Amino acid sequence: MKILVIEDDNNQRKLLQDFLDKNGYQTATAADGEEGISVFKQNLFDLVITDFRMPRKNGLEVLQEIKKINPLSAVIIITAFSDISDAVSVIKEGAVDYILKPINLQELLNKLKQIRGQIDIQKESREVFLQMPELDLTSTLITKSPRMKEILSIVQRVSRNSAAVLLTGESGTGKELVAELIHEIGPRKDKKLVKVNCAALPDTLLESELFGHVRGSFTGADRDRKGRFEEADGGTIFLDEIGEISPLIQVKLLRVLQNMNFEPVGSSRTRSVDVRIISATNKKLEDEILRGNFREDLYYRLNVVPIHLPPLRERKEDIPLLLDFFLEELKVNDVFSFSQSAVMKLMSFNWEGNIRQLRNLVIRVVTLARNNVITAEELPDNLSSIRDDKTVTETMKLEEVEKAHILKVLQLCGGNQKKAAEQLGIHRNTLARKIREYNIKLD
Repeated sequence: MKILVIEDDNNQRKLLQDFLDKNGYQTATAADGEEGISVFKQNLFDLVITDFRMPRKNGLEVLQEIKKINPLSAVIIITAFSDISDAVSVIKEGAVDYILKPINLQELLNKLKQIRGQIDIQKESREVFLQMPELDLTSTLITKSPRMKEILSIVQRVSRNSAAVLLTGESGTGKELVAELIHEIGPRKDKKLVKVNCAALPDTLLESELFGHVRGSFTGADRDRKGRFEEADGGTIFLDEIGEISPLIQVKLLRVLQNMNFEPVGSSRTRSVDVRIISATNKKLEDEILRGNFREDLYYRLNVVPIHLPPLRERKEDIPLLLDFFLEELKVNDVFSFSQSAVMKLMSFNWEGNIRQLRNLVIRVVTLARNNVITAEELPDNLSSIRDDKTVTETMKLEEVEKAHILKVLQLCGGNQKKAAEQLGIHRNTLARKIREYNIKLD
């Protein structure tokens, strides 16, 4: 890996060059920003390490020039702690990282190894991208929306490297499904995809959940436990509801993104992992930053590749496809269908709960349907009773929905259990067991 060091302090410049040379890197140096750009043009480098405060051109100007000349070159900014806000701004402009003075050489070496891996992946990804045809992912993420097809194109491209992805959008738009898709078609698909709902746990438990703990680190810690980052080593971790994490967890997570190192709760031993991070939120993190609730430097590390999922009301052309998909998913597509008037009525709704809300409605309507063809009259006049959460309905438990659904299919099949089992997609013995469990009375 070829590295250009731009530093106006002679001693610091020589220290960095000697250290990098000893560790097997090819280096060149420059004494200020303008000279650095000149040297860069003569011999394109994989990485540039540049001081922020320099005569003639500062680090931000150097970064902007380098990105114009070769967008694929990585840039690390050296900065004093007092200039940390400037460091955050250069991350926003495209720098891969920053390091604080005085420079910790071992930390720098760890960063270089990580960046080298990213460069190798990028090179391999470009070669693969030139050879591979565009995948048709519309069978995985049901859509015919031009906007969603553009998102699927981004998903295919980003899946081939390990850049951090931030999925945004309203609740119920399919962020978890997109995270699964990125993992499943990427080079890490043979390793684990580990999911963490950051809003479901308080700070103390979330820290242990993410990073693990050692025996005796807190009350109830009767054995060592691996955290989710360690479980995901070599694979992907999906951090859902990332906007809900506290400042304490934000600091710890920032360190993991910086060098992929962490300590389990109660341990002084550092663990290292190789994990791709995909996070998701239905909050506007830019607003949370202004309110002081979310760290700006963490945001830019998570938001390397932003993907915003539109709400269902902005892709209503997908509603007929989704209706067919949910009927098939429920294994009742041979039994039930929606009339054209019902489809038109569903397309007129605003769908504040998005795809999840549509799925909940389909389950409820199928359960209560009087006929095989579901008409507009059988649909609610508004959606206020269809909740935007991960429960199936507002008033019915999952077992009640399943019982009602089995009873409906049995009635449509004239009580024929073999035919009903086929329609439900389950074994006849399983159906007989459920009939007993739910005390379903057959005429």
